[in-house]
Amino acid sequence: MPTVLKQVFTDIIKENFYPDGSFLKELSSFDHLVDNNKINMSQVGADPTVVENNSNFPLTPATRTDTGIEIALGTLDSEPTYVTNVEELETAYDKCQSVVRQHYKALSARAAKSAAFNIAPAENSTNTPVIATTGQANDGKKRLTYKDVLKLRTKFNKLNLPQDGRVLVLCPEHEEDLLAEDVDRYNQIMTTGKIAGFKVYTFSDNPQYNTSGEKQAYGTTNAQPTSIAFVNDEVMRAMGSIEGEPEKRWADYRGWLIGFQMRFVAMPITGRGIAAIYSANA
Repeated sequence: MPTVLKQVFTDIIKENFYPDGSFLKELSSFDHLVDNNKINMSQVGADPTVVENNSNFPLTPATRTDTGIEIALGTLDSEPTYVTNVEELETAYDKCQSVVRQHYKALSARAAKSAAFNIAPAENSTNTPVIATTGQANDGKKRLTYKDVLKLRTKFNKLNLPQDGRVLVLCPEHEEDLLAEDVDRYNQIMTTGKIAGFKVYTFSDNPQYNTSGEKQAYGTTNAQPTSIAFVNDEVMRAMGSIEGEPEKRWADYRGWLIGFQMRFVAMPITGRGIAAIYSANA
């Protein structure tokens, strides 16, 4: 019975872990590469040089140096919830399954927060643009504008990033900014799900940046509100093992303890095709 219960409850988590409204669905899945909760992969070396109208032969050969990478999946533990035998018998619904669904939602939310932080670039660079908002002042910050999003689009275009698979994850403050700038245009965006070629999501736990465009420590909440962007071929997610089953604890709880441990990681693949827009001070 414990084995059966474990399969039932872990299947609930696996089937529901990436809800339709989550940007996590947009990341390239590397689940097939997970072995013992690790991923072993190679980062390919530099592209070959192309010579135009060459008249000097032979061309000089170059070697390509690939780098082996081992990525350990992070560990997410949900603190256990206990359900008493009396509660299970007296409720008109399956309380244990309801608790399991609550755990998978909590795990999914924390995984998304971790993913957003890892995907966001540390600072502005040629391959990882970090730009400041330029709109009207609002509560001491410059609002995000549609022109700012177009600027980000231009940055991606100059990097020759593919048009398909571009994703923009708006923080709530920036979503409000776009709504305030043009209600009709915002409603059109919500209808199509896209702005300037970016598929749009909203997420409340994006990382934050300082006024110099540098990413702040994980969990910072008092810095500059930030939206992140990426190309889905340039970022990955991977789920490893999921452990947990209802544990009967009659002696001390007269019921069951329910909790889970999941292995998960999400991060950039090549260090390009990722970006951020932070709110500049007014």
